[in-house]
Amino acid sequence: MNIVMLCNLGMSTGMMVKKLEQEAAKRNLEATVHAYPMVELDEHLDGTDAILLGPQIRFALDDIKKQAGSIPVMAIAPQDFGTMNAAKVLDELMKLM
Repeated sequence: MNIVMLCNLGMSTGMMVKKLEQEAAKRNLEATVHAYPMVELDEHLDGTDAILLGPQIRFALDDIKKQAGSIPVMAIAPQDFGTMNAAKVLDELMKLM
């Protein structure tokens, strides 16, 4: 599973990326997670299975869903991002897939 995580500048998501990859490994899921600035989404759509939005750009959810086409898109809840609750984020993401 190839997950793209978007944020404003691609810098605030590094810790969550690591946590998500660790949680996926615990569940025996093959997953790679990459963080990019929102403005670079078009460059990373090919081969992407899911898109996560950092809470700071959740305002763009509808626009990104249109841009992503059939790729599932989910905004991470601020409380889950703030506490780095990768288990809950992955649970929610799996419901969309």
